[in-house]
Amino acid sequence: MTSSAVTPYRILGVDKTCNDFQLRDAYRNLIHQLKADRQKSPENRTITAEQFRKICRAYETLSDHDKRQLYNDQQKWIFDLHKSKYSLQQLAAEPDLASELKQRLENMKLKEINAQDSVTGHTPLYCAARACNVEGVYSLIEQGADPDLPQRTGSTALHVAAFYGHPEIVRCLLECGANYHLENDHGNMPEDEAYDDEVNNVFAELKQKPFIQAATNQLAWFKSNIQNIREHIDTQYHTQRQTLLQCACKKGYFELAKWLIEERSAKLDIVDINLNSALHLAAYGGHESIVEYLLNQGANSTLINKWGMTAEQEGIIRGKRITNLFRSMREQNMFQMAIHGVDWWFLYHFDGNKRDAVDGQGTSLLYLACHFGKTNVAKVLLDKGANINVQIPGKRSTPLHGAAFHGHISTVELLISRGADLSIRNQYDATALEEASSEKIKKILKEYQNNLAVDKYIPVHLYGDGRTSGFDPIIKVQLHCDATINDLITAIPDPYRGKYRWFSIARSPLTFENENTTLISAVCRARCVSSKFVDLPICLITYDSPRYMNSGYTQRDELPKLNLRTFHGIFESKGEDALFQIKASSSEVQNCTIKNLSFTFASGCAKTNTSIEVKYIFEPDVKHFHLPECVCLFQMSYTNKTDKLDDMPIVTINNEKNVKLYTWLPNSAYWFSYSNQHNRLSRIGGLYALVRHVEIFSDALCLPPDMFIQAAVGQNFQLRQTPVKCQYLKICDYDPKNFPHTAYHGTSINVIRSILMDGLVMPSTIVSNGFRVCPPDNHIARGEEAFEIADFANAIFVSPSIHYCSDPVYAVTFSHNDQRMIAVLQCQVKKGAFRAFPSTVESYKAHPDDDIDAIEWRITCPAAILIIGILFIPVIKSRTEAARLRANKLEVDLNALG
Repeated sequence: MTSSAVTPYRILGVDKTCNDFQLRDAYRNLIHQLKADRQKSPENRTITAEQFRKICRAYETLSDHDKRQLYNDQQKWIFDLHKSKYSLQQLAAEPDLASELKQRLENMKLKEINAQDSVTGHTPLYCAARACNVEGVYSLIEQGADPDLPQRTGSTALHVAAFYGHPEIVRCLLECGANYHLENDHGNMPEDEAYDDEVNNVFAELKQKPFIQAATNQLAWFKSNIQNIREHIDTQYHTQRQTLLQCACKKGYFELAKWLIEERSAKLDIVDINLNSALHLAAYGGHESIVEYLLNQGANSTLINKWGMTAEQEGIIRGKRITNLFRSMREQNMFQMAIHGVDWWFLYHFDGNKRDAVDGQGTSLLYLACHFGKTNVAKVLLDKGANINVQIPGKRSTPLHGAAFHGHISTVELLISRGADLSIRNQYDATALEEASSEKIKKILKEYQNNLAVDKYIPVHLYGDGRTSGFDPIIKVQLHCDATINDLITAIPDPYRGKYRWFSIARSPLTFENENTTLISAVCRARCVSSKFVDLPICLITYDSPRYMNSGYTQRDELPKLNLRTFHGIFESKGEDALFQIKASSSEVQNCTIKNLSFTFASGCAKTNTSIEVKYIFEPDVKHFHLPECVCLFQMSYTNKTDKLDDMPIVTINNEKNVKLYTWLPNSAYWFSYSNQHNRLSRIGGLYALVRHVEIFSDALCLPPDMFIQAAVGQNFQLRQTPVKCQYLKICDYDPKNFPHTAYHGTSINVIRSILMDGLVMPSTIVSNGFRVCPPDNHIARGEEAFEIADFANAIFVSPSIHYCSDPVYAVTFSHNDQRMIAVLQCQVKKGAFRAFPSTVESYKAHPDDDIDAIEWRITCPAAILIIGILFIPVIKSRTEAARLRANKLEVDLNALG
């Protein structure tokens, strides 16, 4: 304690007989003087930080009754406390120390951030709000400070901000989710304590906002006003970018959260500025009923926030109450989940290594899903590599038998599109066709059987243009590998045949130079990349009149054809021979290998002993065969022409991953593969290649070897420091003459291959993998006017700012080893092809080199954009370290999850 000639009464400008209200009023006036002074330029300011520091010490002394009595008795008080000895509350109370506050918060425990003074109950946030420390309030909220914690008299940070007359703090707290409806010990809500009309006006304005009402659990308000709310239900509000559902889940408002999901279809898995989903926020808040409800609604439990944590890990702070809910969900009966069609459970909670698991009767998961017509579950299991032709022991029925017998059309269509074997017979000596319960299914299976018999193994799916035509194909046909435009039109069934005669791939029109031009050739020349590899099915958009013919798309040159005779001549001269003997009616799986090439034949695949000849070349010469990254080229044929397998083998290369099976389209440059089959031969005959796709990022992105330009042999990336530190994948050469402007486009790694194949496309376009690209509903919606453009969202958006398109609104994080990264496309744009607009992300914080008024480029001609590379930018250098720091802040043990 130190005495001073300058007394705390004199510093605050109050009389020794002043009461508590007079003391607060004096302190409030001095804070307002500091606010006004800080609006001036530094050279014109009159209140120094040291002067305001003494004001804070004086108020601390006199506002505490015990300290005030001690000062009155001994005339001693602390007025020169060093900053290093400050409590967090003292640091928050001085706006000039906002940077020191932010730095200290980085390493503080959450418990300390929300700690309350033992006498007053003041939190650091309360003190920052009282002193109008705007930067400090934002820092505290960002680090997890609870805006609704009451101090000794029941007042919250919002109460004190209103009483002290800080409309900017009131706005900040409300926008961060403070509850305006809480009463203090005097029965006053924050608005009741408003200092002036300016504060009242902020309350009046923001109480009209849905987010503010959600933060106050006003379900009745929503029910009464929902028809008048213009914002989309999934709009992300304010700096934290939280949706109404996220707000309700964070604060534990179960009934409101349930209403938003069930009555308003709020999306479960949108993430906020910290990449927290509604499930993260509910788990962190310890709201058991909401966590359980979200899990049962299919919320994605695998999402990772910016601290490297899943929702389950965020819930550790609440002990086992929350983590037990996640464990219970994982322990659900997988067979019951398959029967009931809970596809999201298989996506988020299922151990993929159990894809071929069987129950006590030997019935597989896939069979159960197909038996009960749960097509989505069957799709997930097939995507995870489940055996499509697995048979029930004794009964010998396959999933196709089960789906056909029980009349599940969509499941039957899925199975045959994945190459299910129609010839397998069950214990009753019946095929799936013979077991089919409906004429429609019989027709589908007969057509499938007939197509295979005449080598119609190119599936083509035709979609309507525009979102109103739906997300599913309107027509599916099978064609020969050398089918032409006339073959396609002829294959279209009535009543569509006379209507649809024009086609595009991702709206790039197909052109046919003559009637002999093959469909495959037209498709490959219309694609955005010049690749010889074709994924099936071919997904086209069909029209009743010519469309997009003058939209600027250019046709690629035809790749040089490989002459059938020449190709086979070289193959025959360089190939080696092998012979396989397949035993008849074997109950065992039969494996045949050539070095590291393995053929797996299912049990019962042959009714008679069958000999199969194989001619093969390992690592064929690229010069002769023009197949980069080809591991093995081979051909199979029956020794006896009357032989026939009932089930085709699976082909694998041991100790190799990302190897895909392709079939040559004779007399062409192209090779096709079924994108949804796992290296299963479509037939014995033809020429096959096992091609090693280049692993860009393990389990996240693999590309055909001719889709990008490798920096060097065996090296995919260039390391770059500009415009940001990243790994750079070069796609094609820069064309400055025709595409002079550089721009960027943040995206998800899951769609990169599709984008490279089709380019960036306009909203509602069906792309070559059959997915319809739609803009996010919670941003500017289709048909909505903005910037005097009637349908503003009907365009492609890029940005000259790498920072803007790296924002979480656009770029989706993914895991690579221990890092979290984002993918950003580097694009070149034609001159005059775009219009520049201001930011449409309200809470985006501009970087120094950003032109915020021209940060979004709107492009309505896809052909005006050239993708030249991809930037892979680390956002978390070590997820393990980030999670460790987060666990340290929460004071939890991540190892508790086991």
